[in-house]
Amino acid sequence: MMSTEALPQVVIVGRPNVGKSTLFNRVLGRRQAIVGEQSGLTRDRNVADTEWGGRSFELSDTGGVEWRSQDGLTQAVEAKALGALEGAAAVLFVVDGKEGPVSIERDLGSELRRCGARVFLVVNKCDRFGKSDELAADFATLGLDPVFAISAEHGFGVADLLDAVVALLPEEEEAPEPSRDFTRVAVVGRPNVGKSSLANAMLGSDRLVVSDVSGTTRDAIDTTMTFAGRDYVLVDTAGIRRGARQEGFAEMVSVSIARRRMARADVALLVIDANVGLTRQDRTVADEAQNAGCGLIIVVNKWDLVEIERGNQRSWHKELKERLGRMAFAEVVYTSALTGDGVKGVFSLIDRVAENRLRRVPTGELNALFTYLQQRGPQGPPGSPELKYLTQASVAPPTFVVFTGKSRRELPVSYKRFLENRLREQFGLDGTPVRIHIRRRGRKDR
Repeated sequence: MMSTEALPQVVIVGRPNVGKSTLFNRVLGRRQAIVGEQSGLTRDRNVADTEWGGRSFELSDTGGVEWRSQDGLTQAVEAKALGALEGAAAVLFVVDGKEGPVSIERDLGSELRRCGARVFLVVNKCDRFGKSDELAADFATLGLDPVFAISAEHGFGVADLLDAVVALLPEEEEAPEPSRDFTRVAVVGRPNVGKSSLANAMLGSDRLVVSDVSGTTRDAIDTTMTFAGRDYVLVDTAGIRRGARQEGFAEMVSVSIARRRMARADVALLVIDANVGLTRQDRTVADEAQNAGCGLIIVVNKWDLVEIERGNQRSWHKELKERLGRMAFAEVVYTSALTGDGVKGVFSLIDRVAENRLRRVPTGELNALFTYLQQRGPQGPPGSPELKYLTQASVAPPTFVVFTGKSRRELPVSYKRFLENRLREQFGLDGTPVRIHIRRRGRKDR
């Protein structure tokens, strides 16, 4: 399922809190990875395409390696970090120049020498120019060459490092023409509902760290993939919960990033736990997706664990739709990320919702519907303004403008909902928000 990678790969590795993510952001020229003083902020492999000196490459930020840890989550993060070395052209082994070499780094250095990639020892936090050579010399015992003293935070030495890296990258192979039709899909929801497990099942590989520990995912991880000839950018995000329940700086930043990435997505997959059902926080996330204008699919995960009679599934589905309220336009799919049941069906729904979100209704068909509604449909409560005509202003999501007479009376919310439902039914706008704006018709409009 997963797309092939044509660009040479450069991987950043090291123990926790040595500045790997700071270097990652410095090279990209933007803040993509979460950075803070708390140890172990990065857990999943964060990947981005970039270029230096006219050479393009894929840069990967990885979680901190704590050699031979007994903690299950730490072991999973370490496995993903070391797994990123496979196929790498160059490895940036980042160490902390202020602390000096530690035993973990000697073991990791030995492992890196066997990985087959060119290893660059990067002594970070060399903030004082005169001390850089002295700090770099402290790490000679690791037996790695070349050594670069840098300050990722301030940019000192980073240009020299990148010059050396791109000079040793393999010659670029002619890559296939990239598709222009990537569908951006954000996987969102509360912590620990199976977002990363679902993303891995869709990718067909254990690309993302999965753990029973709530809040495992922190960065928003983009992965490009192809399924059935169509291209997607899958964004696994941190669990979203109310501000009062967020724990510390890392979660606060993670949730902020997740919300921003959802706002940029074409389609949001809101993952809920079938054992729990739709919660108030799930509805809040659905409302945020609706306000952001992205398509919405409710993915009922862990469906294999629900003991429900076949005849009662329809009642379960009906209750879910009722609890969604004004977000009942969302499509719903039942899956098990563990067994893979229903996962392939997610893609067909993504395609349908993305298409509906870009749908433009022909003017003639829109006028015909409006005329029919004027003749047969309800006109709202007494005193409602006279409706003149309806037009579509834009797509992504479909946005319509209703022109009324010069009366200052507002169009009742009930009639706007009625009109929205008729537009969905008539023109197949399931799964996408529909926006309706009211404008009074004055002399300029005439």
